[in-house]
Amino acid sequence: MIIIAAILAASLAGEAMGSDPALTPAVEVERADQAFWAAYNVCDRGRMADAFTEDAEFYHDITGLTRGRDAIVASLMSGPCGTQGQHLRRQVVEGTVQAFPLADQNIFLVGDHQFYVRQDGKAEHVSARARFADVWRREDGRWRMARVVSYDHGPPPYAPPPVDAAFDAARLPSFAGRYRSPDFGDVILSVEGQGLRMQSGNLSLALFPISDARFAATDRDLQFAFDGDQVTIFDGGQAVTTAQRQR
Repeated sequence: MIIIAAILAASLAGEAMGSDPALTPAVEVERADQAFWAAYNVCDRGRMADAFTEDAEFYHDITGLTRGRDAIVASLMSGPCGTQGQHLRRQVVEGTVQAFPLADQNIFLVGDHQFYVRQDGKAEHVSARARFADVWRREDGRWRMARVVSYDHGPPPYAPPPVDAAFDAARLPSFAGRYRSPDFGDVILSVEGQGLRMQSGNLSLALFPISDARFAATDRDLQFAFDGDQVTIFDGGQAVTTAQRQR
């Protein structure tokens, strides 16, 4: 839900803009923003284009500046919508969105959002989290984005899964040993407290049991699934390599 700043000012601005008297400008912009992202999630070129002013500017901390509605939409269609076999979905982070009225029939909208990726045949997973700051302009009786800033892109915050309270710590030595991965070389697992310690090159991680034969790292999204003398390593929910126990 949008947090409406300066409610009185927003209300007065709504009267000046000729908005629906039943809605504040901030709520109208919230709905327009939701409509744009619904179009984005299904790669609807026409509906996305209709959400921008002709002179819109899009500032991105990774891809840089794109000027003009046509160029912005073309970049969205060739980028997020242009990878065969991949679907990108955006979702706002609840409780982060705020709207502020500006002069000259503008609304400033800010918040956080996350992006989810699904490859054909694989489960969807969170790929990134970022912040956005948009200037919405009222023209021709409706709201459109005139300036967009997408910044602070990075990995999503890690929330480790719960510990398997029923796991028998006496089984820990059966998972310890030296494993070899064709991708990462030697992976050494040793017992440490109620879990395991993983060492591979300069990487050292504490692991804890989340099921009968699966362990997770405490501070990043890595999981280790054991099957006899083999362990499959998952990064961000995707299997990235297998390692075989060395005798």
